[in-house]
Amino acid sequence: MNILGLINKIFRKVLVYINYKISYASHYKIEGRIKNSENMLFVLAGYKEFLWDDIFLRIKLNQLENMEVCIASSGRYCDRLSQICKRNNWVYLSTSLNNVCVITNIIMKEFKEAEYIFKLDEDIFIPRDYFKDMLNAYKIIEKEEPCNIGYICPVLPLGFYSMHEFLLKKNCLNEYEQKFGIHKKGGSVSNPIFRKKMGIDEFIWNKIGIFDECALEYKEEGFSYEACASRTGIAAILFTRQFWDDLGYLKRGRGIGVGNTGDEGQITTYCALNFYFIFCVKNVLVGHFAFGGSENNVLKLKYEKPEIFAMKD
Repeated sequence: MNILGLINKIFRKVLVYINYKISYASHYKIEGRIKNSENMLFVLAGYKEFLWDDIFLRIKLNQLENMEVCIASSGRYCDRLSQICKRNNWVYLSTSLNNVCVITNIIMKEFKEAEYIFKLDEDIFIPRDYFKDMLNAYKIIEKEEPCNIGYICPVLPLGFYSMHEFLLKKNCLNEYEQKFGIHKKGGSVSNPIFRKKMGIDEFIWNKIGIFDECALEYKEEGFSYEACASRTGIAAILFTRQFWDDLGYLKRGRGIGVGNTGDEGQITTYCALNFYFIFCVKNVLVGHFAFGGSENNVLKLKYEKPEIFAMKD
């Protein structure tokens, strides 16, 4: 190897090392004891306090005995989250840097013994037995499918992958298209109206109706799943330590580390380029509260029709 080639090789290694260090670079604080359980949930939270009572109650009531919970706030420390975690015997992790990729790397480093990892955003409503049903689904899919699994996800009506099927299932596709125009399978690139705050979020929640009843309808249809034909969101996913080790880590990314260059873009791109399959569990339904910027519209609906979001006994 000539001198120039050797210099280039060393330079590339230095860049890789610097990128790795940057991707973990933030002061952080951990409260609570990490128990090194096999199953773990981390929730990215800290910015939608108006949902915490609902979201964390559902998590608490459905938490598996052998699953520890980490509530993680990127770029801020929240006294109320700290208290919620102490009260529920959960771990609270906060970072000074607001970057989702960096905080995810730190979580995965600290919970190094976790083999099955659930990830939720703080605006996701989960149904009864969510963790049990998703974990069972993963193990069945793992046995039945001769492929590498990236992650599995539930049905998310207000989202990118499952929305079209939901509209068909509820016989409201024509009504939707009369109000909002043609709906295409896919995300906001295919459906830019998602980001225009024109009432789509409220429309979907009204069609869901009482969330727990709708989720039960899906569950009673029986277990089924499918390989996802396109990119999905990662607001509610389950993956394994093996997948994370293969991925390596998330590069810091731009800004706060979300979107195409952030956590979702990196994870879904890695799956696509390296033949890791993504599966949707068709009999598990979750509710995404609202697309970014539409929260106030759905909050109004929540106040007018609290039964939609309330947890059923």
